[in-house]
Amino acid sequence: RARLVARARPEAAASLSHSAQRPLPSVPSSTPAGAWGLSTVARAQPWRSQLVARRRFASGIPGGSPMERYLKLKNDGLINPDPRQESAMAKLDDLCLRIANYTPSTSRATPAAKLASGGGGGFFGGLFGGGSKEVKKSAAAPPSAVKPTGPRGLYLWGGTGTGKTFMMDIFHDAAPTDKKRRVHFHEWMIDVNNRLHRLQKARASATASADDLVAQVASEMMGEAWLLCFDEFQVTHISDAIIMKRVFAVLFERGAVVVATSNRPPEDLYKNGLNRPLFTPFIPMLKDFCEVHDIGADVDYRLISSNNGEEDMRVYIHPNTEKEKALIERKFSRICSGQVLMHEAQVEAQGRRISVPRSAINSRVAWFDFKDLCDKPMGAADYLAVAAAFHTVFIANIPKLTMQERDQVRRFITLIDALYDHQTKVVVTADRDAITLFEVSEEDRKTSVADEIFAWDRTVSRLTEMQSTKYLSEAIRRLDPSDFLGQFTLKALTDEDIKQMWLRYDADDSGELEMGELRTMLEELLERQQGHSNLSDEAFDASVSAIDINKDGKISYEEFEQYLGNYTLIETSLTDPD
Repeated sequence: RARLVARARPEAAASLSHSAQRPLPSVPSSTPAGAWGLSTVARAQPWRSQLVARRRFASGIPGGSPMERYLKLKNDGLINPDPRQESAMAKLDDLCLRIANYTPSTSRATPAAKLASGGGGGFFGGLFGGGSKEVKKSAAAPPSAVKPTGPRGLYLWGGTGTGKTFMMDIFHDAAPTDKKRRVHFHEWMIDVNNRLHRLQKARASATASADDLVAQVASEMMGEAWLLCFDEFQVTHISDAIIMKRVFAVLFERGAVVVATSNRPPEDLYKNGLNRPLFTPFIPMLKDFCEVHDIGADVDYRLISSNNGEEDMRVYIHPNTEKEKALIERKFSRICSGQVLMHEAQVEAQGRRISVPRSAINSRVAWFDFKDLCDKPMGAADYLAVAAAFHTVFIANIPKLTMQERDQVRRFITLIDALYDHQTKVVVTADRDAITLFEVSEEDRKTSVADEIFAWDRTVSRLTEMQSTKYLSEAIRRLDPSDFLGQFTLKALTDEDIKQMWLRYDADDSGELEMGELRTMLEELLERQQGHSNLSDEAFDASVSAIDINKDGKISYEEFEQYLGNYTLIETSLTDPD
């Protein structure tokens, strides 16, 4: 039986977002559990013997080193054996050991090499010399040579769904320092831009150059975290390409250690982008400070979905005929309990206001048309604001996309990245399935330089995963009780409602509710019903007696379904006896 496990994020205890949901090859029973199977693997892979020799040092890390954690998951049957992942994990494990006693420099070794500022050009002109021809020429020259003085980081790249984020999250959780940060690269660049904007507004005179402001931002960030773990490292905008080279120059000089995941090698970052020569000096710098490792895996674990195929449970609904349009309307009405805000709500993002055409009154659920989100000049900050404001987002009428709609494709890719990273539940209607939604000819694939074609594979993989029981279960379990139960009319729960509730409360996916899981559910129901969660032992025993029909001490789905289908029984069992 496929196991469901917590998706790794800073607030999660374990990191299993990309573990396979398929029958697992057996692990030899003779493998000593305490050794995490190292002796068995070492015989097959020579590089493993060096790892075994180091293991006694790594075992001092609370919870285990990255490789120890990874191999424990494998030996427990929670992930599939994957030699390519293990090779990458060995590099992450080695890096974890090298940073164990590392303290970066608190000051820069040399002043930043400042580019002469030409006449005008604003902030970016200050960074790259305004309109001066001489300065423009120097802009493409490498920054001042900065050589690594601390541990060299790791740039992990490969195809979509091959476990890059999963492995980096294990590393981040195990890294023995409090000065660490795990962040999607889109979010980090937004943070950089916000800090620069704040400093620009705050400076009293024009004496502080653009380079000075970048150095201040980098200094702030180093004070917060010197170990930076970036998910989905990519460059899509000229403004980011210009700024990041300077920021990273300062971070690296001060001893920052970077671990990054990406779908492409460093040489292909910002490929064919506007004014790319301004960015290219960053590539050798990145390779100096990060070992580049191609994971090389050819299995997209996220395409292995545990969707049970029931039509009423679909969240990616296609084709988009009148029947499907009526279905998504019913789903929205149900999740809003029929209480929908009759006028537009608004979400604020960096001073801009994003209109929300429809939203639930008593729950954080929103409805958009595709045109609302992708036909307008919106970016990552806007989509992240939407993802933070709503736990469930409906997107209606996604059309077939081609290179003629390149702007919409790019925005849709960024939108899905934001919603996925926040683990938002997404319900959509689309003209086609995810794989064929973006129609690109083979000739275009071979000759086009458009980044959207390259990035679309990641979007397909994520859209597929977002339909899986695994993803939806984790999204449900992250919700506050009020947000979760606010979606339902408890007096008239549908079959789909009850299935959603089962996914939340069967937290270990055992197929039964143990007493602890049942108590959690009853306390949350009591909070919704009576405004408090103080469930007395007497009320708990009465509820158990009402639910556990066969008196075996566990609650089956059938017993769960019968109990929740009778609201009077719920009210009666949760009421303290006089």
